[in-house]
Amino acid sequence: MTETINKPAKIYELVVEKIKVLISNGDLNQGDPIPPERQLIEEFGVSRSSLREAFKVLESLGLIESIPGKGRFVRKARKTDCFTSNVQLEDEAILELVEARKIIEPLIASEAAKHASPGDMARIRRLLNTTAEDVESLQHRAECDYSFHLLLAEAAHNFVFVNIIKMTFNLIMATHQRIYTLLDDKEIFLKEHQGLYDSLISRNPEKAAQLMSSHVTRVYKTLLDALAYESDQ
Repeated sequence: MTETINKPAKIYELVVEKIKVLISNGDLNQGDPIPPERQLIEEFGVSRSSLREAFKVLESLGLIESIPGKGRFVRKARKTDCFTSNVQLEDEAILELVEARKIIEPLIASEAAKHASPGDMARIRRLLNTTAEDVESLQHRAECDYSFHLLLAEAAHNFVFVNIIKMTFNLIMATHQRIYTLLDDKEIFLKEHQGLYDSLISRNPEKAAQLMSSHVTRVYKTLLDALAYESDQ
């Protein structure tokens, strides 16, 4: 394994991580107001600019929201968050979307293996446990798949990756019934996700990129074969 030298975390990234912990621990619940800036500046020992940069990232991750005239709040989970697109993809567009994922997601996985924090690792571990509870349910599988790839993007600590995954999976989830019925991969996708998680734990960016490439390539080939079979019937 190639040893990776992690880049030092930026101050705003440390603030993001601290607020994530407050939310995951239940110290801040959905709908709760975020404490005043002055209080957080004193508590975290950071500048106002670093705090506001952290807020921008947290908003891009969908964890907090800013309501004009009221302040910032922990964002309430909306069941429709992953179904915001009304676009129903045609079969050709589905394949093009997965082709794009073959290029982008190995890089995201590699960066996640370099930069994932212990909190990121714990969130992914919990999601894998949740996923295993009901792999037979297409809806559950689709939502957990989305969450896994989003958590990987968050673990890369690059908000551009996060927004790319959100945009990509919003399109996928709009057509999720068709896509995940064609895939019908059940346990195998969980096994592949577990392998990717292990590559993060071992801090192996090359392995993470390789596993992600294999994962998305399998998805692409499965969809391509299923669509070709349909057209022959």
